Amino acid sequence: RIRPWINKKIIEYIGEEEPTLSDFICTKIQQKTKADKLLEEIKVVLDDEAELFVKKMWRLIVYETESKRCGLSK
Repeated sequence: RIRPWINKKIIEYIGEEEPTLSDFICTKIQQKTKADKLLEEIKVVLDDEAELFVKKMWRLIVYETESKRCGLSK
């Protein structure tokens, strides 16, 4: 559920699909990179939208993690 959301947001911000950036962000998430470090790295590409993107993404990650832990999602 995270990757499709990332793809959708990148299209909204950049105007086109960017698989390399999506893969980069997903890899950073899997490596448990801290939000502030990820923000630094993607700010180059997303500029002003980077902070809002990272905040929303982290909320989604927390929600998905907690709902899975509680047995609310597959």
